Amino acid sequence: MRRPIVPAVQLLAASLGLVAAALPVPPASAAEVTIRPDLFARAVAMKRLFPPRSLAGTEGMKPEDDSAFTGLAAFPAGTGDGANPAVIRIEGEIVKGDAERVKQALQEGPHYPLVISFDSPGGVFAEAFRIAEVLRYDIESQDPRIAGLIVLAGDECLSACAIAFAASVDRAHPDTDTRFVEKGGKLGFHMPYIPEGTDTSGTGAEQMLGLGYDVAAEMVGLLEESANPPGLLLRMLRHRTASSFYVLAGDLETWRMSFTPVAAAGDVSEIGLAGLDTIAVGQLCNLVLKAGPVRMSAAQDEFCDFQLGATAADELKGGKLISDLLRDGARSLNATCGWFTCQMRTDEAGRVGISVWRGSEGCKELEDPFPSGMCPAPAAGVDTVSNFLLAEAYSCRDGKILPATFTAESPAKIKRDVYLRDAPSRNGQVVATLRAESEVEVGGCRVTTDDQGVWYAVERGGTRGWVSARFVGGHAERFAYRGDRFAIEPAAGGGD
Repeated sequence: MRRPIVPAVQLLAASLGLVAAALPVPPASAAEVTIRPDLFARAVAMKRLFPPRSLAGTEGMKPEDDSAFTGLAAFPAGTGDGANPAVIRIEGEIVKGDAERVKQALQEGPHYPLVISFDSPGGVFAEAFRIAEVLRYDIESQDPRIAGLIVLAGDECLSACAIAFAASVDRAHPDTDTRFVEKGGKLGFHMPYIPEGTDTSGTGAEQMLGLGYDVAAEMVGLLEESANPPGLLLRMLRHRTASSFYVLAGDLETWRMSFTPVAAAGDVSEIGLAGLDTIAVGQLCNLVLKAGPVRMSAAQDEFCDFQLGATAADELKGGKLISDLLRDGARSLNATCGWFTCQMRTDEAGRVGISVWRGSEGCKELEDPFPSGMCPAPAAGVDTVSNFLLAEAYSCRDGKILPATFTAESPAKIKRDVYLRDAPSRNGQVVATLRAESEVEVGGCRVTTDDQGVWYAVERGGTRGWVSARFVGGHAERFAYRGDRFAIEPAAGGGD
């Protein structure tokens, strides 16, 4: 049965439609809707950069089952088994009538399954909601043909296009997000605006636009119970000009806003256990907790920090190696900060998984708001740690170290003796040996598909090279506080 649009969304669409009607619209051709079978294999081969986002999955320990380690594949196995799989491309400015063209493409074509690909600078907001209604009707049906939506690398889905993309979500199954943004794609949100130089005298355009903002603000409550957090609209409201966008580019912020960042399969990999220590696990636990969907109070945010050796005695400054803690057949370790538990788990294949949930299972003797240790515990369902998730925990993004990762008060130091190599790989030639406690300058980083996942470009005494990030400590930024790390920033005057 067709699911009606909720009244608040109808009102928003209507109000934005009034604004569009009241303003002069430059001539524009309709968006081009094309069938691209050649793009399907590329789309469905994508892998997720971060764990599946599910609020329900954070409210208690995930049971161990046959799929105890979530996979990295963006689409379920067998997605491409249909007779005529294809991508429907929606390209160009969105104008009145485009929703009907999208509907015709869905109904008339023999292709199954389908992935919807967006590349549009925006257009008429009211038509964007109609496109979303058309797509959602199929997505929520008993036998949907649409397997997902995607913004490919190099493409842009801005303004009204971003609204169509975000609203095309399975509200019947909000824990299964199929809105993918490939790393390097751009999903850009802003509010409707009055073009500069428009004569608004006697038209009431400003009043109608104000109504659009007021109605959009009411959507915060809807978003809180839907597929995106209120923070998406709160950030969108700060961008009210043609060139100002809240941009999601297939990165951690994209994940925080409950879309699914993806990349080519060859760029995303599982990480291995070698060299992983409790400090690294603590940073992963903090990242998943503070950047994830868990709801927490300000006090819980302030007084829950998985330090896990980051402030331990001098002899443990490098943290304890996980391989040393996993003895006598143990495969999983817990740490509890009072309100929340984090489990690190491995399996016989050497995969590493992380799970964070509300509750304090195990480690009662170590229960502390700032836990410094881990203990063996019953295995839970976990999310496979990818090289990109580990990179974010090590503050490595796009080849650069994020600001304030290392400071004068907290310089980068080698945790354990390690070879300095001429390339970011264990196959790189050894340049020198760096001793534990040696200070180094970290000038960059690289995400790799080997078992280490992340390498730092470092320099000491004029000698440069690469070391696995697992051997470098001293991070001032450990994702300890959600409120500080992910505060809403004022809108920029430019495009981002």
